[in-house]
Amino acid sequence: MLMKSHPQGVLIEVRVKPSSGRFSLSRRGDELVIEVTSPPQEGRANTEIVKALRKLTGHEVEILKGHKGRRKLILIRATPEEIGNLLEP
Repeated sequence: MLMKSHPQGVLIEVRVKPSSGRFSLSRRGDELVIEVTSPPQEGRANTEIVKALRKLTGHEVEILKGHKGRRKLILIRATPEEIGNLLEP
């Protein structure tokens, strides 16, 4: 699942690679990968993910599941059409 409709917006499932050299959002097969520069300590990587996705989409972003893991379920309060271009290969 890359993207799924939700009553409050769109759910995306991602895999996070912390402590990367730069922030990037890429699609690898059926998986959305977010690379962040922050380490996975004290929620820094999660904060970077939320801020970056909020800036990219212009909508509110919330991590619903996976606060301490590399796989996360993220809610973006937007329509699928509004964020569909983020998930293009």
